[in-house]
Amino acid sequence: MIVVGDGDQAAAVDRLRKELEERGWFDDDQKQRPPAFPEQVGVVTSLRGDARYDIQSAIYEQDPTVDILVKDATVQGSQAPTSIANGIHHLDRSEDVDAIIVSRGGGSDSNLQAFNSERVAEAIFTANTPIVTAIGHTDDRLIADQVADVAAITPTAAGEYIVKSREEFLDSEIVPLEQDLDAAYETFKQEHKHEQELAEAVEEATRSDGLPAVYYKVAIGVLLLLLLLITDCGSG
Repeated sequence: MIVVGDGDQAAAVDRLRKELEERGWFDDDQKQRPPAFPEQVGVVTSLRGDARYDIQSAIYEQDPTVDILVKDATVQGSQAPTSIANGIHHLDRSEDVDAIIVSRGGGSDSNLQAFNSERVAEAIFTANTPIVTAIGHTDDRLIADQVADVAAITPTAAGEYIVKSREEFLDSEIVPLEQDLDAAYETFKQEHKHEQELAEAVEEATRSDGLPAVYYKVAIGVLLLLLLLITDCGSG
């Protein structure tokens, strides 16, 4: 008996995987990081599948202001590679799309073979827009996952990754920076406190009418000299 079908298919996928690896399509230096706060996210998936709704829910939970553009695609069968690749090309041509998610809601290995095709891999690799894949659970990573900039486990995970929560960003990034700025400002004020006092003393001396001019001119000179010395010490 000779095993055909699935065995031949797996061998063909392995050959393509090795060829694309030799081309450098899996290299990390070829990948780009999606923006943290995209204004518009493109999605290539079936309009009839659950993946579309999982992605939308995850994105809107993070940031309801994001615009989602869904490109309907056939995600299994003989027409799927062309349909998925065309969807990627269509969204990639739009300057308004900041990132693209290519997804389907899992399935058997045979149903996921479109994502092991060279046509889909090439569409992902040549895209100028960062691409996140979320195709489903398999024992081995699909070729599309290896070419993509980021590979998520599920459609929900892809939506959560592609759009960061603005509130969490403010809590973890902006607030500590604000605290550091306040501390730096207080330090600056303390370091320049004596310089300010000397400047005020000089101003007060110039307004003194009770002393002969020669005395307060000498006092001004001494205070200015002290101010210059302090400034030099501070800069050193």
